[in-house]
Amino acid sequence: MVLTLQVVLMALVAVTAAERLPQSYGPPPPTYSPPAPSYSAPRPSYREPEPVSPPRYDFNWAVKDDYSGNDFGHQESRDGYDTQGSYYVALPDGRLQRVSYTVSGDSGYLAQVEYEGEAQYPQQSYTPAQTYQQPRPSYGSPQPTYSPPAPSYSAPRPSYREPEPAYLSPTQSPPRYDFNWAVKDDYSGNDFGHQESRDGYDTQGSYYVALPDGRLQRVSYTVSGDSGYLAQVDYEGEAQYPQQSYTPAPTYQQPRPSYG
Repeated sequence: MVLTLQVVLMALVAVTAAERLPQSYGPPPPTYSPPAPSYSAPRPSYREPEPVSPPRYDFNWAVKDDYSGNDFGHQESRDGYDTQGSYYVALPDGRLQRVSYTVSGDSGYLAQVEYEGEAQYPQQSYTPAQTYQQPRPSYGSPQPTYSPPAPSYSAPRPSYREPEPAYLSPTQSPPRYDFNWAVKDDYSGNDFGHQESRDGYDTQGSYYVALPDGRLQRVSYTVSGDSGYLAQVDYEGEAQYPQQSYTPAPTYQQPRPSYG
């Protein structure tokens, strides 16, 4: 009985001591999970440039008029950065002037001028003017010693015919035209062109080309009726000869290791 009472008292003392002790607790466990990223990797905003193929072309033209003596033309072909061509013109002295040129990459405009045939200069003939003086009579009044002859001829017949008209028929009108073309390429330095206009038997025009020394050569010509081909050559600008500069090649040495 005494032992039971002691056990009950000890239990009461333990309960009372537990109520007086302060309460201890930890932070509550999180009720959410870390948020997932809501963005994706940015996409590039540029695009690959479209390939541009190098230029390629080929042209050829010519003018030949036997009546006025005009004979000139031009041809050129280009494949990428390599260009070659030539142009020619019939000169008044009978020769054919031909200019052949090439442009290869950064070589610049390289031209070569050639002449075909021999120059012809027609001889000038001079016929002195006739001098005429009124003759003086050296006789007196003659006395007739004969009788008037009877006519022994018939009336002459006309020996001419009606002239044919020398003008052109309405279907053969004189030629009239006008053309103009030019080529200018800043990359290769090509700059040349040609223009001509014709009205009947009067023709005028000019053609030009940029020379390698920086000048512009221009040939102006006219043909008026039977005057022939009259040309005048002019140059615009001043010749430029750039100085040659030398840049030594860079030298490279294998670096030595600097570790201990």
